[in-house]
Amino acid sequence: MDKMEFRMFRWEQNPEEFGIHMVLEPQYQINDIGQYDYTGLGPMCRVYTGRGVFSGPDAIQQFNGLQVLMATRVGGELRHPIWGTDSAYLTELKMSQQSRPDYIEYSFTFRGTDEKGGIPRLPKQEDK
Repeated sequence: MDKMEFRMFRWEQNPEEFGIHMVLEPQYQINDIGQYDYTGLGPMCRVYTGRGVFSGPDAIQQFNGLQVLMATRVGGELRHPIWGTDSAYLTELKMSQQSRPDYIEYSFTFRGTDEKGGIPRLPKQEDK
């Protein structure tokens, strides 16, 4: 199987978990009598999440490679071997407490961009 990639970073082993969350937020406008009229759907907001393990003698270098890409604050192509390619930003990267130099448990979040290269605002999630 092909490997997942972000910009020039290529995973040696694909993440164990990968998910996509998409949201279209309804848009409203207040009319002349003060009521809300539905005007359509806002931009699609896409969030890509996953988790996995970097292992072996270069585990730290792999994790640090993602940190460096995140620090540049530049988006790029996120390529998944099954789910395709999208333009995205790496917006969150976590290392688990159980990690050690040759075994790093990590998780990530990417946010998809719109046609202008911006990141659409996610709708507020109501507590359930």
